[in-house]
Amino acid sequence: MSLEIETRRIEPGITVLELAGKISLGRESQRVETAVHDLLRQDERKIVLDISRVDHLDSTGIGILAYCYGTMNRNGGDLRIAGACGKVLHLLQITRLDSVLPLCDSVEVACASLGAKPPG
Repeated sequence: MSLEIETRRIEPGITVLELAGKISLGRESQRVETAVHDLLRQDERKIVLDISRVDHLDSTGIGILAYCYGTMNRNGGDLRIAGACGKVLHLLQITRLDSVLPLCDSVEVACASLGAKPPG
């Protein structure tokens, strides 16, 4: 499965990038970096990468997640990674990136950590 990226907004001012498929070596995965850069150019400063439907991550994918996090920080933004599970979560844990990247169990938890109020 190739990489799919869908964008949605959650108030106040949070953009969720829903990723599905593989984040691995190849041009397609660079679209994640491009999407983050595009959002920064639009003055979006709170981004959640929902990786709950990502089924494969390699060293390039790890680098992309770390790069996006660093890019957001350097530009005064906040980024959360939500929904890592299974092999993807295990890879983030064995590389100890779970202690560097802000991982959240769900998009809802990630949004709450960025200042969103729960619905209702």
